[in-house]
Amino acid sequence: MIIQTPQARLPLLPGQVIRLDLLAGSRLRALTGSAWITLDGDPRDIVLEGAQELHLDRDRRVLACALRTDGRAELRVCDPPEAASR
Repeated sequence: MIIQTPQARLPLLPGQVIRLDLLAGSRLRALTGSAWITLDGDPRDIVLEGAQELHLDRDRRVLACALRTDGRAELRVCDPPEAASR
């Protein structure tokens, strides 16, 4: 998915997996539901829910999906402020 905006809302449907290539300094925030996040090269599994936010310390490929197969989730993705000048 190619998104060229400083901020995007991404609805995640049950069973849907999205791949994002994000810049260092980007943030992912749970708006609704629970989202499972995995970062390329990172062994952790991350769950975002209840307005939790993840800050990326370096450029990363991210996979995200709704955690529950019977529910939806929505993420907000924010680029770092300096991305606008790239």
